[in-house]
Amino acid sequence: MIGAILDHPRSRIAGAWALAMGLSLAIFCAFVLALGKDPLAVIGATVRGAFGTPLGLSRTIGRSIPLLILSAGLIPAFRARFWNIGLNGCMLMGAVGATGVALYLPPWSPEATSVAMLAGAIIAGAAWALIPGILRLRFETPEIIVSLLLNYVAQRVVDYLVFSAWKNPAGRGFPGTANFDQKLWLARWDASKTVIPSWVPLPDGSFGVQAWFRAWGNSNVHAGLVVAIICVIAVWILMNRSAWGLRIDITGQGGRAARYLGLSTTRVILLVSVIGGGLAGIAGWSEVAGLNHRLEAGISQELGYTAILVVALGALRPGLTAVAAIGVAGLLVGGSQLQVQFSLPVAMAGVLLWAILYGVINAQNLADRRGRPGRRAPSLASPVPAGTQGG
Repeated sequence: MIGAILDHPRSRIAGAWALAMGLSLAIFCAFVLALGKDPLAVIGATVRGAFGTPLGLSRTIGRSIPLLILSAGLIPAFRARFWNIGLNGCMLMGAVGATGVALYLPPWSPEATSVAMLAGAIIAGAAWALIPGILRLRFETPEIIVSLLLNYVAQRVVDYLVFSAWKNPAGRGFPGTANFDQKLWLARWDASKTVIPSWVPLPDGSFGVQAWFRAWGNSNVHAGLVVAIICVIAVWILMNRSAWGLRIDITGQGGRAARYLGLSTTRVILLVSVIGGGLAGIAGWSEVAGLNHRLEAGISQELGYTAILVVALGALRPGLTAVAAIGVAGLLVGGSQLQVQFSLPVAMAGVLLWAILYGVINAQNLADRRGRPGRRAPSLASPVPAGTQGG
């Protein structure tokens, strides 16, 4: 009985996560101790900075929006073993597509222009992601190298636009395009206007909770959060409730398995390329329309690379990946407290993130080795048919 429980895939994943977190925290604590600081105080300040204040929580949710979308786009690609690490470039091109529509499309109604911005972002991101997909299918070019190099090309394209071609002449020398029409901005949640209904059961009354909401002010939480949630749900349905999800996982088992079952790996590779690039384009749209309201050089903030860490933490499962995206966003936001309170570099948060990644990958590999054939949980090394796991 106990052996069966321990051998269950979910038990192995839970054990891998526990072991990974322990290893990661041990590595981080040793690093902090070497710098002469209290590890518990550092970790506590990071958590409070991300989730302990209205401002911190607002910034965490805002940062999690593009991470949710980007990581959702990586899941199908990695489950098919198409190692596209170029979502950073796709996000940049999506931001370019949305900006071009917003600034240079003939004036339509705000609603029609907003839809066109989203469509332009999806098309630009998907087209950029198709480049490594087509090159792999036509010339067997390694998609890791191509997609990585395309990130730098995309950044140079953005630099050219914000420093030259699309630079705002009234921007006082700062690189960036002109601001979008305010009617094209994504709506933000103004928590200060939130009113808790009298019928909501609150033991101590609603005054304290109401004051906490008002402390958020005009938060970083914008309508892109709804789009991000829809993207995560759509990917979950694709991978767990559709025939294409099964095709994607079978492709991940290798070309021989796909050919034996008569599946076209070409269609699968093109599909996951379009999904990943299109969702990355949506992430770029959410940043320029939701927060920045214009195109800037550092619009991606290297989140395309961070999304790789997120899907590793989520074991390529949409549900766990969504939780990991929020946690990683919190660490990125909370890391700013380390410099203020402990005179530590902000990059210390990155040390913790990559320590967690190292622990998770090694613990997941250990769990996979202990698993029986055919029941291995999806991971960066071993995708499985979609019907064998939940979200």
